[in-house]
Amino acid sequence: MAVPQLQVEIDFGNGPSFGYPLILDSTAYGALGTNILADNPVDIADITDMVMRVSTRRGRNRILSNFEAGTATVTINDPNSWFSPSNTSSPYYGKLVPLRKIRIYANYDIPGTPGNTVIFSGYIVSYDTSFYQGVDQTSTVTLQCVDGFRLLNNVAVTTVPAGVNGQTSGERVDTLLDLANFPTSMRTVDIGDSLMQADPGGSRSLLQAIQTVEQSEFGAFYMDPNGRANFLSRSHLSKLADLPPYVFSDSGTELDYTNLDFAYDDQLIINDVTVTRLGGTPQNVQDPESIDTYFIKSGQRSDILVQTDQEANDQARTLLAARAQADLRIDSMLLNLSNPSDEKLLAALRSDIYQLINITKSMPNADPVTRELFVQGINHDVTPLAWMTTFFTAEPIIQAFILDSTNQGILRDEFIPVEAQNNNALSY
Repeated sequence: MAVPQLQVEIDFGNGPSFGYPLILDSTAYGALGTNILADNPVDIADITDMVMRVSTRRGRNRILSNFEAGTATVTINDPNSWFSPSNTSSPYYGKLVPLRKIRIYANYDIPGTPGNTVIFSGYIVSYDTSFYQGVDQTSTVTLQCVDGFRLLNNVAVTTVPAGVNGQTSGERVDTLLDLANFPTSMRTVDIGDSLMQADPGGSRSLLQAIQTVEQSEFGAFYMDPNGRANFLSRSHLSKLADLPPYVFSDSGTELDYTNLDFAYDDQLIINDVTVTRLGGTPQNVQDPESIDTYFIKSGQRSDILVQTDQEANDQARTLLAARAQADLRIDSMLLNLSNPSDEKLLAALRSDIYQLINITKSMPNADPVTRELFVQGINHDVTPLAWMTTFFTAEPIIQAFILDSTNQGILRDEFIPVEAQNNNALSY
């Protein structure tokens, strides 16, 4: 069994790009396809030996249904005050400024498998020192870190001249990222399924402008562990539900977990949905049966940039179909990586947002509960004695009927109870 080992590096060089620049004729940094083209040199310090604790947080807010900035907290032992900006004898003197790049790895030794996975890439926003009384006890420094959402949220925009009518959602996202000079090497952007209206203008952050496009497309915009901006179209999202899942259970025959968090409540119920495009007529849809059972629970999206009221109506109906009924949910799954199997280790460390997973829980005197879910958030909490990973999960909010798919091409079977079926519907 492979136990992951933590590694933490700080790059004190300027520029937003992560990774080692390509250096010709270098045995270490001259690998095509591995090292990157960059306009700033790196100045990397490996601080792994100083690290006492690491916590990383990435993912979507389940209630608000939007992605939030990924964060990391790195606590280090600093007996020599190397992380004191005023210490002229520190090897980092003059370099300890905000927004230096930081990257956190999990290293492991599995035969035939690459030996490390990045779990967080971001920027240090503060160096918080805890001084102990006297000079004989060690001091600690906590590095507070945020991912690339911080950079995009710091950019104010009013007008977007290149944000013209008729752009696809992906073209609009690229246009906005270009405004921030966000490197093309650090983005993966789908072309998108919806055409956008011209950018409406107005004072907002660049991140807010991109998230308006994200909602208009009914897609996803987030930062991955390597610091890349990812924009996924809704057709891309719907097809992810057809990929092979990682399978977890408590049967002893699949990947095991430590704990599950179940929920059965009204938090996610929406049975009165209104979606309004910019300059359009509000599109309202309701589920009378749900309203009779749970009373009216309204939700709305406004000023999305799609071009027709029909598309706004399609989005409203999709939201209603996903949220009208209460369901027994698995909100999170805890994994202990202190002594995992190789397969469990790779599943925990290589899974990212929208990884499909299948979870089964045996129930006393009842049938087992099985759910197929998307990973929507990932936390890692690491100390010298433990590595705990939490997956926050949710059922796909948009699915598509895919011909010839054994998972996403299922029509209703009248001989199987509705609650036991995974029926798929045509989506817009």
